[in-house]
Amino acid sequence: MFINRELHQKGWTKTAIAEETGFDRKQLVSKYINKDQVLQSKCKVKESKLDAFKPYELQRIQEGTTKCIVLFEEIQAMGYEERTTILGQFVKPYLVQKNKPQ
Repeated sequence: MFINRELHQKGWTKTAIAEETGFDRKQLVSKYINKDQVLQSKCKVKESKLDAFKPYELQRIQEGTTKCIVLFEEIQAMGYEERTTILGQFVKPYLVQKNKPQ
């Protein structure tokens, strides 16, 4: 991923750019924004072990199932061999949306 002054001009904060790229906000991001140079991310996108099961999980969440233990048992039967932590992190934003007052 390449970033430069354009992201900053689009409204991205230095903190957001730093989090996206993995660079230090105060030093590198500011330096590259001010000099209009291209900054290449040092972050490598790591594939989650849950990725193969996400389409199924999203379908189940849309159907109204948000209990992690139920979802965990279902994907475990499908071959998921990890713990519930990743699943809980994946489901959490959907719980917040569901419980938001309208």
